[in-house]
Amino acid sequence: MEEKTIRVKLAPYKGVPVQKREVTVTENEILAEMERARGYASKTVDKPDGTAEMGDQVVIDFVGYIDGEAFEGGDGEDYPIVLGSNTFIPGFEEQLVGARAGDCVDVKVPFPENYHAKEYAGRDAIFKVTVKNLRATVVPELTDEVVSRISPCKTVEEFRAHVEEQIRSHKADQNLQDKENEALSYIVEHSEIEIPEELVRERAEVLKNNLIAQLRNSGSTLETWLDYNNMTEEMLDASAVNDALSMLKGQAVLAEVARAESFGYTPEQLMQELFEMARGYQMTVEELRQKIGEKGVEMVGNDLLHKQALDYITAQSVEQ
Repeated sequence: MEEKTIRVKLAPYKGVPVQKREVTVTENEILAEMERARGYASKTVDKPDGTAEMGDQVVIDFVGYIDGEAFEGGDGEDYPIVLGSNTFIPGFEEQLVGARAGDCVDVKVPFPENYHAKEYAGRDAIFKVTVKNLRATVVPELTDEVVSRISPCKTVEEFRAHVEEQIRSHKADQNLQDKENEALSYIVEHSEIEIPEELVRERAEVLKNNLIAQLRNSGSTLETWLDYNNMTEEMLDASAVNDALSMLKGQAVLAEVARAESFGYTPEQLMQELFEMARGYQMTVEELRQKIGEKGVEMVGNDLLHKQALDYITAQSVEQ
């Protein structure tokens, strides 16, 4: 039987080099975010006598034909589509611009060569489209009154400062995450790590099963996901193995750093972590414990140690 022991000869982990990162916020970024925020105060109004424009919502019935025959999955009724959202095949939405409610439009488009349904890929189609309703989105000017409805701010000036701080905070968080990843990757690369193949296979299987469960919960299948991403199941398995190996190496290094620095946690800290997890799942701590078992609780504790180790090596890193 293959031994499941992970062996780590840890490289020096204090003072590892990382890239120096600055947080800068440009005027264009602030204005773009303020413009996007205006959309929260938008309202949609009917256009009974107007023509469809990009950005309008159009409600349509449609039937698709290839070589004169209606094809499976190519029809719909009372289907809402926002022109310019690229929801449909490229070129479809543009051909509805200028249409009025009640119009019938022949939309002629080729399916993309890499279309996920291979039987349609690269083939020409005609969609018989009936425009049933038009609605336009009206976006108000950004005034103090509008700002007070979409944010905790009372004036446009306050909102601008709030937006700038939010962007700065997001970039700082991203910089910290990048710095953590860089520091850990450096130590992993320079350490000697032996991960038993069986552990890698087990973790890869978990990753694959998690993906399948997520797809099932969203009403999709692995086959559809593979088609959409132009992957085979063998390619997915190889990717899962690579991801599993990378994860296990990172966790092994963090565990070794935690051991070297004698990091630990109190029962109160573990309970707090379990409480936060349980709240996220909308269950009690006891229900969570029953769900994940003692092994799961142990993994939560390990995560606390890994977080301390990651914080430590990041704080000890040297920006260059």
